[in-house]
Amino acid sequence: MVSTITDVLEAALENLKIPSQGISLVKLHGDASYRVYYRLLLPSGKSFIVMQLPAGKTSASEEITNLREKPAEIPFVNVDHFLKARGLPVPNIFFADEPSGILLLEDFGDETLEKRVAEAGEDVRRIWYRKAIDLLKSFQQKTSQPDPSCIAYRRSFDSHLLSWEFDHFLEYGIEARLGIKIPSDDAKAIRSLTERITGALTRMPQQLVHRDFQSRNLMIQEEGLKLLDFQDALMGPRPYDLAALLRDSYVPLSPALFSELIGYYSGEPSFRNEFDLVTIQRKLKDAGRFVYIDQVKGNSSFLKHIPNSLRYAREAIERQASQKELFGLLKKYVPEWRDA
Repeated sequence: MVSTITDVLEAALENLKIPSQGISLVKLHGDASYRVYYRLLLPSGKSFIVMQLPAGKTSASEEITNLREKPAEIPFVNVDHFLKARGLPVPNIFFADEPSGILLLEDFGDETLEKRVAEAGEDVRRIWYRKAIDLLKSFQQKTSQPDPSCIAYRRSFDSHLLSWEFDHFLEYGIEARLGIKIPSDDAKAIRSLTERITGALTRMPQQLVHRDFQSRNLMIQEEGLKLLDFQDALMGPRPYDLAALLRDSYVPLSPALFSELIGYYSGEPSFRNEFDLVTIQRKLKDAGRFVYIDQVKGNSSFLKHIPNSLRYAREAIERQASQKELFGLLKKYVPEWRDA
C-alpha cells in the first residue's frame, strides 16, 4: 500500500513514464495553511510541485461551510478540473493519491504578483492589477453557470459562516491579541450590528468566489497570471474577490490607484457600497486570522499585516454612515482606531 511521500512520488513518476533516478525534493514555504509543498526536480531540469494535504483533511480550509455531504474527491482536484475545463489558468494535475493526500502539480514557478509589484512604481502596478482584474472578470464570466458536479456550487458564504468569521475577529483579533474579555453587553451589541452586515452580504448578488484572490495566489509565468489556492471556492457576494485583491493586506495600493481600479472593475454607483461592506467583514476576519496563525499555529510572520487589515476595515466603516455605532464600539478595543 502506498504510504510514504517517496512511495507516492515513485508511483507518480512511473505512471508518467519518468525515471525516478536522480530526482531531488526541495521543501517550499507553505505560507499559512497546513498544506506542505515541495518542488520535485528532475535531472532534465523539468520540475513539478508536490502538494501534501494534512492527514485526515480533504481540504485545507479550517473554516466551517454548509456543505452537507462528504466530498467524493479531493476538493482541490474537483475545483481544478472544473476551472481547467472552462479555460482558466490553473495547474495541470499529473497525479493524485487520495489516501496520502499527495498531488503532483504543474510548476508555475516562484514569482507571485506580490513579488512583481512589491517595489514597483504606480505604472507597473496599474498594468498588473488590471491584468488581475481581467482574470477575475474572466473567472466570474466562465463560472457564471452553476455545475452541480463542482463542489464549490454546493457550499456558500451563508449567515452562519459570515457570523463565525466576525466572531473569529472578536475572539482572536481583540480578546486573544489584547489578553482581555469583551464585556458581555458590548459583545452582544457588536454581534447585533455585525449581523446586519451579514444580512446585507447574503442579500447581495451571489456568484462563485475564489475566496482568496490576492497577490500571493496569483503567479506570474511568461508575463501572464496563473491561479492557485482555489480549493475552497464557494458561492458568495459579488465584490468578495475584488475586495481580497484590492484590499490585500500584503500589498497596499495608493488611494488614487485603488479608486481607479474599483472603477475599472465596475462603474455601478451601488457597487462601492457593496464593496465596503464586504471589506469590513473580510478585513476584520483577516486581522483575527493573523493572530490565530500566530497563537495557534506558531507562525508570527502575519502579525505585521494586521495594521493594513484594520486600516482597510476602518476606512470602509467610516464611509458607511450606518456603521457609526459599530465603529464606536470596536474602537474601544482596537488600539489602531482610538485616534478617531
